[in-house]
Amino acid sequence: MIAKSPDYHALEQGRETVSALFAAALSAVEPNRAVRAAIGFCDGMMVVGGSSIDVTHGLHIVAIGKAAVAMARGVVEALPGVVISGDVITVEGHESGTLPESIQVHEAGHPIPDLRGLRATQEMLRCLGMLGPDAVVLALISGGGSALMEATREGISLTDLATTTDLLLRAGAPIDVLNAVRAPLSKVKSGGLRAAVPSAAWVTLILSDVLGNDPRIIASGPTVRGETNSEMALSHIDRYALRDRLPKNVLQILVKGEDERTEVHVEEDILSIIGDNAMAIEAAASTAQSLGLNATIAWKAMQGEAAFLGREFVSLVTEASDAIAVVLGGGEATVTVRGVGRGGRNTEFALAAALELERRRAYDWVVASLGTDGQDAMTGLAGAIADGGTADRARRQGVDPECALHQNDSATVFDIAGGTVKTGPTGTNVNDLYIAVRIPERNEDISQGGN
Repeated sequence: MIAKSPDYHALEQGRETVSALFAAALSAVEPNRAVRAAIGFCDGMMVVGGSSIDVTHGLHIVAIGKAAVAMARGVVEALPGVVISGDVITVEGHESGTLPESIQVHEAGHPIPDLRGLRATQEMLRCLGMLGPDAVVLALISGGGSALMEATREGISLTDLATTTDLLLRAGAPIDVLNAVRAPLSKVKSGGLRAAVPSAAWVTLILSDVLGNDPRIIASGPTVRGETNSEMALSHIDRYALRDRLPKNVLQILVKGEDERTEVHVEEDILSIIGDNAMAIEAAASTAQSLGLNATIAWKAMQGEAAFLGREFVSLVTEASDAIAVVLGGGEATVTVRGVGRGGRNTEFALAAALELERRRAYDWVVASLGTDGQDAMTGLAGAIADGGTADRARRQGVDPECALHQNDSATVFDIAGGTVKTGPTGTNVNDLYIAVRIPERNEDISQGGN
């Protein structure tokens, strides 16, 4: 098959540009740097924004999420000698770098809660319970915290919670729905962690993985007052037709609808969002301009089914004016699992984009969908970079890309057709980035665009 397509070197250059823009975005929301930029220390006072708090008697930190270790390290560097104790709960494989011995680091399962997370949470609560009434607690919150930190209500088992989470994920439920269902089942979500030391002064720094940056949703709002609305949780369960498959104990708790949380006064608490998806997108756009590439931001806070969004993004990209060399977007897609293949929301977005690029014969663009945490479901990838020849290269290797998309087997396509992006855990998490880069065209056999 002969088609109008970029040559191999142009394709590689396009992929390299995507990688450069992604690296710039990640750098802008690097947790250690973000924390150090957010806090200061002067005359025994910790300064956050326009507020100051006395930490002369020491500081206890609690950190949860994929960025927890890096955020904790940022505090230690910004406030040398001030942190006296702490607990960190992060995803397995994200424990990188060193922290003082006074800070305990625990690894736990994600996105499905596991026994390690429950045990780590109990230890975190035990340490908080030992603090005096004049304690200052600095909470460091990042994406993944909802699954990592958990103390279930009486009658809810780990299996109940894991089953509920898995059902919602497979149904394609977004993070706000997941959290709305899990909050009434938990002792630590929706302000429950904050209630563990009601008399302490609390400061919360958040690296947001939630579009819109609602602190009640990020990691299920463990330090902020939120709702545990069982009626709303049940409405979400019914929306995805899961009531008959829900564990009996979970259904009973939600139907009963009682809120067991201790009410706390948080009016004097300090809270600051120190990094988010918009910040990452702006950094990528700025870097593109510095490279002499005219960039436009087409999407912010986009949500929806990954395959649909992949096609829509290509539609926007191919309609861009000739002056535009880079199109950017941000958001977080979902995948309704119907097949048994290997893939995540980012590779599924990219495969749908590849098929749409081919359909439109748009061989002058590469399109990427990349998770800022470096983990696209269980693929081991951050995502993938598609081009107009991706689908044909897969067919030549005996893989039907349309069938792969239907079977949620998108990662397999990029494994053989080229375009996989593997970063490993990045240490940050601010949703996903969509990057399109225009590349030169020429008449050439599209099979040359492989690995």
